[in-house]
This record gives sequence, structure tokens and C-alpha cells, in this order.
Amino acid sequence: MKSTELTGKVCILLTRHKMPDEWRDNGAQPLRSIFEEAGYTAELELCDDPVAMNTFITSSCAPGDVVAIGGGDGTINAVLDTVIKAGVVMVPLPLGTANDFARSLYVPDDTLQAARAAINGQIAMLDIGRVNGQSFVNAASIGVPADARKRIDPNLKRWTGAISYAVANWQSWHEMKPLELSVTCGSNPPQNLKLRQLTVTNGQYFGGGLRPRENKRLDDGKLHMFAIQANVDTLSGMDIAAELLFGSIDDSNYAISQECDEILIEGADGEPVLADGEIISKLPARFTLEAKTLPVFAPNAFHGETDRSASFQDQEIVNDIALDALGLSLRLSAIYPMATDSGLKAICHDTANRLRDINRRLELALRPYNLPTSSPDPDLHSLEQLRDRAMSWMLADADQRLARGLKNQASLIENALGTCAIDKTPDDISTPLMDMKSLIRDLQAGLNDFQP
Repeated sequence: MKSTELTGKVCILLTRHKMPDEWRDNGAQPLRSIFEEAGYTAELELCDDPVAMNTFITSSCAPGDVVAIGGGDGTINAVLDTVIKAGVVMVPLPLGTANDFARSLYVPDDTLQAARAAINGQIAMLDIGRVNGQSFVNAASIGVPADARKRIDPNLKRWTGAISYAVANWQSWHEMKPLELSVTCGSNPPQNLKLRQLTVTNGQYFGGGLRPRENKRLDDGKLHMFAIQANVDTLSGMDIAAELLFGSIDDSNYAISQECDEILIEGADGEPVLADGEIISKLPARFTLEAKTLPVFAPNAFHGETDRSASFQDQEIVNDIALDALGLSLRLSAIYPMATDSGLKAICHDTANRLRDINRRLELALRPYNLPTSSPDPDLHSLEQLRDRAMSWMLADADQRLARGLKNQASLIENALGTCAIDKTPDDISTPLMDMKSLIRDLQAGLNDFQP
């Protein structure tokens, strides 16, 4: 689709219960203004669910209209076939939990910033993954993730949120019988494998910020597959988690990875296939790719057309802060299952989630400046190294030792933030830096309770 085929109308579709309270009295005027300032006529429609969104698109939108979809990955998955069939162009507005699709497009987390970055960007034609004819944009999994989806306790989910997913995955990892599968990737010979999990990805991100490989894109014409073998134990599984955080699963000693445009999975008939949080099919499964079929307005950062020559004060310090904060978030995630004190576990879990969100916002804001200039070295920052060190600490004061290490690491970031002229950095950079400063202060205070 070309920009000349646009009609000049934007249909904003928001889920009724997710609409921000401050927009209810003004009809989301701040959001509509962004599209109107870009030269479009904006119309707002509140929908009860994705089914209502599909009905509206089919009945009320014309080819060439722009459709701004407010929701998360599940909502995007539910409407993408209708978007393609209707000939409209999508703008994703991240209002979900993970928002991996928006993240793969370099769309900011903030709704207004997301709308502005997208509508002032360019149209991209994205690939769509299909499993047995059912569509997905980010990833589809067989094994532990699909089994865990069935185990989630609605009551536990209501009270604990993301922890309920961790509990369900832990149960599946230890209780689910490995699957004996025949895996055929493209024209390669079939492989008979005994697996805990097999995941096929189309996007750069999935599972709330995990990456199969550093350079995976939504428009590269390939599906990426990785499989975790049955003989991988729990501790080695932590290494795989680290590799997925770093986008280095292709170098894993514990996972099999391949890339092609068609994948056939046979065996374990009837086992469910999970895609972006929903069961959409079952084995046997044929994964295929439909290249460059979904029209989306994507920020210029996705197209690689940002100003790489720009700079700002204390650029080097901010670069170091971004890298150190990523290292701290990984360490918090690694300590969480090792800690025995419930208070320390809560600090690690909550801080890791908040810091991960801040890191993501900071990373997106730094991309136009070609920052960060490097990635943490998995050999130095992997969860395996931390695990080995923590195992040697399994003494009576293990929690105190772990807390002291976290406090030292947080202090380095706190000192760097103190020397940075945050007020002289661009707004989209200064905001996550200020949030990080507040979070590090809260972390330091919480860790004081664990000092000897």
C-alpha cells in the first residue's frame, strides 16, 4: 500500500474499559488532536472487545482508512485478518500488558507518543505468521507455554498478576511430560526431537520483551524457531532465559534454533498451540509465512531513518546508565528464584518489572542517537554466572549477601545518575531517567532491611 491510497480518515478504536479516565469527558481529544494535527479527520469508537472492533472495521471503514487500535498483542492478533481484508492501515496504540508487537515496531509505550511517532512515520508492509491457517504476529508456542496457559488460576491471576504466569510455567516445566515431535524446517530433513518447548517467532519481541535474535524483524520474510530439549534442567533453563533477553538464542548450548519460511511439526497429536496468550490451534501444525501483507504505520526508527548524527549533553554517561540498568534488571530477575526471604523476593520481582519497563522506554528514546553503543556480554552478564556464584553462597546469610550485591550495583547507577545533567537531555530521555532515579532510591531503601 502507498501513502497516496490513504483516504485521510483515522478511526480510533479503543476498548471501553481500557480507555484512560481523563479521556472519558473529552472524547479522547488529546489523542484525536495528534491525528488531526497530522492532517487527518479523526473519529473515536469505543468497543467492548476485539469482536466489536472487527465488526466496526468491516461495516464502517473504507479501503485506505487508517485504523488506530488500542490494545495489546491479543487485540492485535484478533483484528489483523480483518485489517488486511478491509484494506485499511493499522496504527497500534499500546494499551496491553506486554505490547510486544508495538515494541517490535519501535513504538513508544506512552499512548500519545505512540500515536505521534506512528502517524508521522511511514507505511510498512509486515509479515504475518500462520499456524494451520490461524494468524499470529509475534510468536506461537508448543509445550510448556501452552500447557501453562491451561493451568493459570483465574483467582491467583486476579490477585497476583504476572506471578500467576510464573507459577503456571513452573508447574508445567516440572510436571509436563516432554513431547516427542518430528520437526521439519523448510527443505531440511525432518528431525525427531524430544522437547519441553518449541516456539516459532515472526516479530522481534515476544513473551514480554524476549528476543529470539538481535536482528529479527517483522518484515524480514522469515520465521525463527527455537526448541528446548527434554534433557535441559531447571538451572540450564535460566541460561536460555538470559539468551532470550540478549537476543542470542542462536548461540545457545541448550536450545536448537533454525530460520525458514515454513515449519512442519508432527507428533503429539492434539497438543495445543499458544499464540500471544491464546490457544489458537493444535498439533499437528504447519507454520507458514505470508510476507509483506499487513499495512501498518510505523515510526521512522523502524525504517532506519532517524538522525544518527544528533547528540545531547552527557550522552556517554546516559549510554553507560542504560547498559548498567539492563544488567541490574537481569540480576534482579536471577536472584528472585534464589532468595528465600519473601520480602527480598518481592523487591526483586517488583523492581525487575518496573526497571524493565523503564529500560525499554529509555532504549527506544536512545535509538535515534545510535545508543546504547554495545550490548551486555552474555559471558559476563549471563544468569549462569550469577547462578554459580549464588549457589556458592547458599549459607545462612545468603539473602544478606545477595542484597548487598544488589545494593552495590544499584549504587553505581545512583552515582551515575547523580553526575548526569538530566534536565539538559531531551524530554523522552529525561523522563525515564527521572523514573529510574526514583526507582533506584526505592530499591536502596528496601534493601536496607537486609543489611547485617
